[in-house]
Amino acid sequence: MEHSEFANFLNERMRERGLNMKRLSEVSGVSIKHLEAIFSGDENRMPSYPYLKGYLLKLGEILDFNSDEAWEHMKKFSESKSAGKTDELPKNRFSKKSDGKYFIMGAVILILFVYGIFRFYNISGTPLITISYPQENMVVVGDENSISLAGDVSNTSELIINGEQIQIQPNGSWQKAISLQQGINTVEITAKKFLGRETKVIRQIIYHPASPTGGPATSTAPEKVEPGQGRSF
Repeated sequence: MEHSEFANFLNERMRERGLNMKRLSEVSGVSIKHLEAIFSGDENRMPSYPYLKGYLLKLGEILDFNSDEAWEHMKKFSESKSAGKTDELPKNRFSKKSDGKYFIMGAVILILFVYGIFRFYNISGTPLITISYPQENMVVVGDENSISLAGDVSNTSELIINGEQIQIQPNGSWQKAISLQQGINTVEITAKKFLGRETKVIRQIIYHPASPTGGPATSTAPEKVEPGQGRSF
């Protein structure tokens, strides 16, 4: 059968059902350009084989003809063509899925894993305490009965000095004035984490107040009297 006969057959079936090319395109979902190519047998405009067979199946249902016979006929007038950009095969059915998205997913998972480790350290790591003054232990003072401690902390949520919570500045610095008693004064500095980890530093400060005359303070003892001597009044 010549293609012209097949085209006349299609046109006759279309007229019997009161359809034109535009209406047939609407009810079948086949574009007008592909319908025209099928009706005319224009190989340059013919869709690729997988689509052509599917289009004939739809047209057979609407125009009531055997789509398998039409397919065998059309193969004589159509060449196998690779699909172009406007006639691309469904990616999820005929083409291999790209590995690019798996690479992206792996990179995202790796970033989240590293971020989780960093956050875990910030939550559960050991606090750090740096004391800028006094830098050494067993410091001796004698001018004033108080001393101002200062330093920095990091990776901590709470700072306590001798049982008193101390305010931490946004940059991590802190300062606390301590009243001193004569002799050895022990200062306990503790930094705590939310999950219970803590770091503790001890500073001992020795306070020897100066005497009123400017010399070191001395104790007053009773005057020693030799035997046989008396004290006059």
